[in-house]
Order: sequence, then structure tokens, then C-alpha cells
Amino acid sequence: MLSYWEKTTLRHFDLVVVGGGIVGHFTALFYAQKNPAHRVAILERGLFPSGASTKNAGFACFGSIAELEHDVASIGKEATAELVIKRYNGLQLLRETLGDEAIDYREVGGYEMCFEPPKQERIDFFNDLLEPHLGARPYAIVPANGYGFSTKVTHLIKNALEGTVDTGKMMAALQQKVAQAGVLTFTQSTVEKIESTSEGKAVYIQTADGSVAFFARQVALCTNAFSRKFLADEELEPGRGLVLVSKPHLAFHWEGSFHYHDGYNYFRTIDGRLLLGGGRHLDKSGETTLKSGVNSTIEKALKDDIASLIAPGVPVEVDYMWSGVMAFGSSKQPVIKRIDDHLVAGIRLGGMGVAIGARVGQDLAVLIG
Repeated sequence: MLSYWEKTTLRHFDLVVVGGGIVGHFTALFYAQKNPAHRVAILERGLFPSGASTKNAGFACFGSIAELEHDVASIGKEATAELVIKRYNGLQLLRETLGDEAIDYREVGGYEMCFEPPKQERIDFFNDLLEPHLGARPYAIVPANGYGFSTKVTHLIKNALEGTVDTGKMMAALQQKVAQAGVLTFTQSTVEKIESTSEGKAVYIQTADGSVAFFARQVALCTNAFSRKFLADEELEPGRGLVLVSKPHLAFHWEGSFHYHDGYNYFRTIDGRLLLGGGRHLDKSGETTLKSGVNSTIEKALKDDIASLIAPGVPVEVDYMWSGVMAFGSSKQPVIKRIDDHLVAGIRLGGMGVAIGARVGQDLAVLIG
């Protein structure tokens, strides 16, 4: 049973953000900074963000050559360049807002594994495409020796402008920044429905006290793959991603963020451990789900890759395993739009939430006004 104070004051906000991940936090942060007198709340259904914001692999990347080749084929080179710059600028905004030390950002480079010698013309094409925007030619062919990889890996294509972050530190720093801006965060608050009122929106959540409504002048929907519940006609589908982390081993002393199989698979080292994730392409229908869990086919394939590609001859034991859920569509551009006079959405990040999450949040805050 709610008190008078809870009913009259504590449920009323200028902005309610649904979804407490990267986009939701940055939306609330930039809006609160622009409107310091306004009341802002974040509603998150989990104890931690339930999609991929605290479950991603910590890759601060914006596109390998193989991935960008697919983009050029589907959307053209100019649109591909625009997408890359949006991701790159998002990374810079993330770093500027939170600070490299706070998120443990390390510009260790992104490396694409090659199983046959790459052609220099591919490298030159993308360097020429991006240099006017980045002021640098990020891609270069480098040797694959020194990492202990299989001899199947002939070369690496390095992107010098990519790196890694500590996902936990990043979200902790973002939560602290948002709290300092006066934003209230309510976790384990599942939003059941959003209804229009004469002055804005009523956002109904399920709590220990039953169904409770929050009232807001504006609502920002930042629920990524979980958005179909509220936007039934939006073109998006979930994509689950598996991540494994090994027990520590002396073999995992090198740095870098690595990709193979057109970016579907990725790995890095962290605290002397191997982190390996991906494999969604091996069972796309099975991984088109909002449920957390482990796909045994993909788990086996990733473990096989450790033995056959990444660390042959190294006795690797898996210590941690989890999955996160991303959102994809026919376009890799995120959806940032106004749904009605009191509702906006920033969703469908295409597995690039670390790169573009801050930028999407900033754009959404501007859209809200």
C-alpha cells in the first residue's frame, strides 16, 4: 500500500527511461545535464542491465575489414563510412564522458584473423574511405606470430584505433555519473505496459506492492532487443551471444581484441585469462531468442576453436560462461526516433552497444528536448 508521499511526489517525473543499460544511462545523463531542474528516473527490470550492457565482451571496436566489406555490398561505401564514423565518434564520447582510467580503456588495437594472405588492395580501399573522416589510415597487415595461434592463421589485419574496456568498470562509472546528475534508478522493476495520459505517459511496473504506475511527461524506450513488447511493428530481432572465460594461464599474456569468421567470433585476454565469444552464425534461428542460456553446439564450437586456432597445445579450462542478448535488423543503423508526442526510442544497436551507445543516448536526449 503506497503512502500519500509516494502517490503524490515520488512517482512523478519529467522523464522516465525504460531500460538501464548503456543507452538508457546515457540518455538519462545527457538529458539531466541539459535539464538540471527536471526529475529523471531509470527503470531496469533486472538487478543488472538485462540485455548485453553488463554481459558484453568489452570490445571497443567499430568494424573489421571483413565486416565492412559486407556493409559496402549491402548499403554502399558512403553509408558504410557514415556508420563507421558514428561508431568511432560514439567511442570517443564514451571515453570523454567517463574517462579512460575509469573504464580501463586500452587502445591495444583490433585484429582480424586471416586464414590466407590478405590483399593489400582491400586494406587500401578502406583506409582511403575512412582517412578523410578519421584523419588516419587505421588498417595494416601485420604478422600473426608471437601469440601462439595455429599456423592456420597466416596474417592479421590490425585496426590501430580499436581497443578494449572493462565492462564492469564502465557500467559502474556510468551509474555513478548518472547518480551524481540527480537521476534516480529503480532496479528489478519490470515495466508491464505504457499508457497515454492527458499530460504524458503512465508507466506501470510490477513490484512487491503490486502494480505501480510512474507518471512522466516524456518516456524514453531504451530496451533494445526487448522492445517488441512495446513496439510490435518495429523491425528488429534478438540475437543471443555466448561468452566463455578461461581459468588463468601463462599463455594468455598478449593484448589486443581479435575477430574472425567475419566478426561473428571474437576473443581477448583479461586478467591472464582467455575471453572468447560469438558463434551466433552457427545457429542463427536458435540464437534468435530473448532467453538467457547456453547453446551447446556453439559452446562446443568455441572450445574447439581454442584448441585448433587460438591456443593449440594449451590446457584451457573454462571458468565462467554466460550469454547476453543484442538486437539486429536489416539495417545496421540504430533506431532513434520519436514514436509519439511523449515517447521516443533508441534501440537496435546491432551488437555495437559499446561503440554507439553513448552517441545513441546523446541523440535521444536531444530528441526529447
